[in-house]
Amino acid sequence: MVDIHTVWPYFAILLACLGLAALPAFRGADAAGGSGRRTDTLDGLRGFLALGVFAVHAIVHYDYLLSGAWKPSSARFYNVAAVISVALFFMLTGFLFWNKLLKAGGRPDWKALYIGRVFRLGPMYVAVVATMIAIVAYRTGFQWRQPPLQVIGQALAWLALGILPPPPAINGYADTGTILAGVTWTLLFEWLFYFSLPLWAVFVRRGRHLAFSAGVVAACLLAILAGTWNGGFVSGVKPRPALLLAVLAELIAMLATGMLVASLLHERIGERLRLHQARWGALALLAIALAFAAMLGARDVGMLQLLAFCPLLGTFLFVLCSGNDLFGALSWPASRRLSAMSYSIYLAQGLALVAVFAIPGVKAYALSGTLPFWIVNIACALALCAGSLLSYRYIEEPGIRAGKRLTERLRARRGATAPLPASEAAAAAGE
Repeated sequence: MVDIHTVWPYFAILLACLGLAALPAFRGADAAGGSGRRTDTLDGLRGFLALGVFAVHAIVHYDYLLSGAWKPSSARFYNVAAVISVALFFMLTGFLFWNKLLKAGGRPDWKALYIGRVFRLGPMYVAVVATMIAIVAYRTGFQWRQPPLQVIGQALAWLALGILPPPPAINGYADTGTILAGVTWTLLFEWLFYFSLPLWAVFVRRGRHLAFSAGVVAACLLAILAGTWNGGFVSGVKPRPALLLAVLAELIAMLATGMLVASLLHERIGERLRLHQARWGALALLAIALAFAAMLGARDVGMLQLLAFCPLLGTFLFVLCSGNDLFGALSWPASRRLSAMSYSIYLAQGLALVAVFAIPGVKAYALSGTLPFWIVNIACALALCAGSLLSYRYIEEPGIRAGKRLTERLRARRGATAPLPASEAAAAAGE
């Protein structure tokens, strides 16, 4: 029997992957050089978050192997670690793109922004989804179980870069989404945020960015308060519609919290407080520990946990975005390499689980006890990181470069066709 509640494997996965990323072979994931920004400390965070999501999916995968159902696990430590990881991913998205708007005065190059997103997210997404479709075809015996046009439509919906909600199954194969560990749902939410940015840019142009971001966070907290007033989520009980509203408010609050952090930094508040100094790392760790304890200590998630969650994680993020590297941990080369590969680690984790457990004898060995199970999953995490190095170098990086080249061409073409100022036009006419 496997003890899925033991905690040490979570830290073993992180340490093993850090050790692997420290090897010279992983220098290919090194950035060309730091930009000198205070927010460069964020470049060491994403890898830990992606591996936190992998750890919980290893547990969910165990239940799936036994029951055939992909569902939330009872292992609370891993569940909370994954929720915090996803929340911080959303906050980072809110921070980074609100910061882009702030630097551009609310008037960024929208075409370049969206081209950059397509070429940053698209190539790796298409690669993993295409692999998933191939696995579905194999598992369905390369036969049409539904009308061909319907199956093609389902596949195209999956290949739409996460912009469209994908169907639950392709060709009638009910476990389609489990092949990717169900991770693609976050991309839909991110795209909705990206498409909303031109609306919110108005508040940046009018100098109301801080009031707007703080107002959105406050509105979300009020919605959470109203939605959980008569009780929170109880295990095994279908949630009331008001609780679903609270969940939506929590998701929006995650993005808005990142936006608020960006606005605070834009006003140089973090700089005035000198949050980059090492001693403030203790505050960041305390904030994330309290968020963890609030979610872990409660049997059922209610008002207190939902209200405290984003402010505590926002405090953690605010300290980091102010230039604090958590006593050097976020500046380690291995941390930065894992972070560079984090998108591949996040998207490909389901494929890694499928590949490793397809090896003859691995499944039986993994299910034979706690230690064998975690040995297999640590090996799976290492294989995931090794594969992510390759996909980062040969799929992600070329995609990013292609997006930049296209943007530069469009800018050059725009510059060549732009009308001359009146004075220059008059001079040209006189020549």
